[in-house]
Amino acid sequence: MGLASDPVFRVYDHLDCGVSALSAAAGAIHPASIFRDRRKTPVNTAGVQKKLQAAPRYLLTWVVLDFIYICVISVFLENKIHLPSVNFFVAHFSGIAIGTMVMFTGIGGGVLWIPVLTILGIKPAEAVAISIFTQIAGKGVGSINYLRAGMVDLDVAAVFVPVAFVGALIGFISGFMISARYEKLLLYIFLLVATYLLVKMILSLSEDQSEPQAIYDAKAMKKSYPVVLFSSFFTGLLSIGNSDWLIPYMQRKLKLSTSHSVATGIFVMFATSVFFLLMTVVSVWFGLQSWPDGAPVLFATCSGVMMGGQIGTRLVRYQWLKDRQKHAFILLLAMSIIHLLW
Repeated sequence: MGLASDPVFRVYDHLDCGVSALSAAAGAIHPASIFRDRRKTPVNTAGVQKKLQAAPRYLLTWVVLDFIYICVISVFLENKIHLPSVNFFVAHFSGIAIGTMVMFTGIGGGVLWIPVLTILGIKPAEAVAISIFTQIAGKGVGSINYLRAGMVDLDVAAVFVPVAFVGALIGFISGFMISARYEKLLLYIFLLVATYLLVKMILSLSEDQSEPQAIYDAKAMKKSYPVVLFSSFFTGLLSIGNSDWLIPYMQRKLKLSTSHSVATGIFVMFATSVFFLLMTVVSVWFGLQSWPDGAPVLFATCSGVMMGGQIGTRLVRYQWLKDRQKHAFILLLAMSIIHLLW
C-alpha cells in the first residue's frame, strides 16, 4: 500500500480544507503560495550563516564558559538562589547528557527530563513546564549551530513556524477550557499518530539508506499544514514537542535527509518553545496561572542543555554516528511513547 493511501494521511487530506479556512481567518497565506514564492526567491542561507560566525565556534570555548558559570553560580546557591548544591550539579550534568541526545536526534526532551526533575523533588505537573522552558536554551544553541552548518531548511521552516504558532496558541487556550479527562483522550490520539510514524520509520530501515534528495511541490507542502498545526496544538496543550511528529514526516513526505529533518525540526521546536514561553508570561501577568515552584532549577538545566547542545550538534560530523542518527531517533521516540503511556 502506498504512503499516500495510508489512513492517517487521508485524514490529513480531509482536514486540510478546514485548516486552510482557519488560516485564512487568521490572515495567513496558503502554504502552497508560500512555497512557490520561496522557491522563486530562496532564503539567503549564506547570509544567515555569515551573521552567526561571531558566536563561539570551538567546543573548548564552551567548556571554559561552562566552568566559569559553575564557579560563579555556586556562590549564590542555597542563599540568593534557593537550590541545593547537590540538586544543581545533578540537574546541570543531566542537562549536558540530555541536551546531547536531544540535539543529535531531535526528539522532545520531556521523556528524559521529567524523571530527573521528579527525582529532584519537583512535582510532575511543574516538571512538564520546566522541561519545555529548558528546551528554549538547548534548542536555541542547537539551532544556531545547525544554521551555521547550513542544515536547517529555511524554506520549510518559513512555512512550518507560523503554522506552529497558530497550533500552539489554540492548544494553550484550550488548556484553560478542556477538562483533564479529555486531555487524556487527546494524549492517546497523539500517541496513536506517534506510534504510526514510529512504525513507518522502523519499516523504512529496510529501504535504501542513501540520503534522499529533497523533492518539493505545492501538494507536499499543502499536506504538511495540518501535520504542523496538530502537532503544535499538543505542544500548547500538553507541552509535548512537535518535533516528534515533524521529523519523521519531513523524512517520509518532504524527502529530507535525517540530518536536515532533525536540524529543521529542532529549529521549529525552538521557535514554538519561545512562543509557548511568551504565552505563559502573558497568562501569569493576567493571573491565569503561576510560575512553577521549582523554577530555580532552570539555572542548572538551561546551562546544562546549552553545553549539551554544543556537543550533540557536533556528533553529525562523524559519519558513523550520522549513519545511525535515524536509529537513535527511533529508540528515543519509542522511549517517549512508553513514558507517556506510563
